[in-house]
Amino acid sequence: MSNVKLNDKFMWGGAIAAYQAEGGWNVDDKGYSNWDHFSNSDNNPFNINNVSGNDATDFYHHYKEDIKLLAEGGHNSFRFSLSWTRIIPEGVGKRSAAGIAFYNDVINTCLKYGLEPNVTIHHYDIPQKFEDEFGGWKDKRLIDYYFDYAKVCLEEFGDRVKLWTTLNEPRFYSYCGYVMGNWPPHKHKDLQSYWETVYNQLIASAKVVKYFKENNYEGYIGIVHDHGTVEVSPETRDKEYVYNHAELFFNSLVLDMCAKGKIPTNLEKFLKESGYDTSFINYQDENLLKEGIVDFLGINSYQRFYVTDSTGETIVTHNNTGKKSNEKESIKLKDWFDITEPEHVSRNFWGREVYPEAIYKGIKDVSEKYPGFPIVITENGHAVYDTPDETGYVEDDDRIEVLQQFVDYVLKARDDGYDVQGYFVWSAFDVWSWVNGYVKRYGLIRVDENDNFKRIPKKSFYWFKDIIKTNQITL
Repeated sequence: MSNVKLNDKFMWGGAIAAYQAEGGWNVDDKGYSNWDHFSNSDNNPFNINNVSGNDATDFYHHYKEDIKLLAEGGHNSFRFSLSWTRIIPEGVGKRSAAGIAFYNDVINTCLKYGLEPNVTIHHYDIPQKFEDEFGGWKDKRLIDYYFDYAKVCLEEFGDRVKLWTTLNEPRFYSYCGYVMGNWPPHKHKDLQSYWETVYNQLIASAKVVKYFKENNYEGYIGIVHDHGTVEVSPETRDKEYVYNHAELFFNSLVLDMCAKGKIPTNLEKFLKESGYDTSFINYQDENLLKEGIVDFLGINSYQRFYVTDSTGETIVTHNNTGKKSNEKESIKLKDWFDITEPEHVSRNFWGREVYPEAIYKGIKDVSEKYPGFPIVITENGHAVYDTPDETGYVEDDDRIEVLQQFVDYVLKARDDGYDVQGYFVWSAFDVWSWVNGYVKRYGLIRVDENDNFKRIPKKSFYWFKDIIKTNQITL
């Protein structure tokens, strides 16, 4: 256990992201983001559900109702992200009084109802002008622009927000944008850009953490990583080679830089062996990384990565349609590893393995490799096709069954001595699920986008309320 207590009590809550929930994409002088651009583009090949996030689930106009509902459900914390272009419409320069007032009211409403605000500064949405001008996170100029934006967030909200994360899933953000290619800027199998954009985000994160600590902000600041434990299939010929390459790709690049304050020792070696340009790596950055080590690690946990020897060219598959498609969420990375499939795998409709024990293995793996850091499960959920009855109520027993197993493993991890200090369900209420639109749902509360975004708690909402009531944990 660490000496850091992020709260007096174990945090139970739900999570959302700005673009997926807020709507109000062009109201009150909000600027134009990469996701505004992507989901409204006429040539967007991935918007298969023919719906943008312009309205999302209208949190912008429903936040007071939403936060009150979460409080009634027993939540003592609420995780949400800030929209860069709502706070600084042009990405740099003048602040939006309306945008800042909105987030002030969200934060104050949380505090009114006894919910600790858990605030993420950047969750995938950046000003589109930076993509247009220099390619976004591919260019190191964005590090300083992001730093200036983060300073504004701390200045405006740091008197009340005591729990911050710099970035949500820098690895997955880059993976979807440059490898899988189904998110902006939708580049497919551009592995060079993948490595560069992850690296630049982590330097930016360290810069903000350093500033947070130097200026003695009250509270704690961390990062959110989409962790999955790497497991090597028994038939793998070169187990150590496959494990080390997969671990770098999926986990250690992020966690070494933010928790150890160093560039992974094998990063340059592995990349050079595979013909990548490594000029983006600057070992002088380790001076900043050492001063920008996080206070805690946020883990978004859904799955493991089951790998074996590479069998050929890079192949990336994904499934945006669901509906029991045979497409699986997977990657084969040339000369590095293949994602393979163990026997008797259960998958959800979108091709992702359903394996609740992954959350326990992930907590154990991170705790043992990066000791001394509190862990918060900042996201964990189960996507299904919700079928409401005539009143709009959803009996989501399949979601409850899976989430119960995840929660049981989190509590087991605490019982076994691992320093887990919070669990946030993805998602607090239904949100717009990126390229899956409103089809793929995670929420504890149903949002009916066809009936003025009416909120109807699902069966899982009441299940989670009972979980919280039964597991009041003092830290």
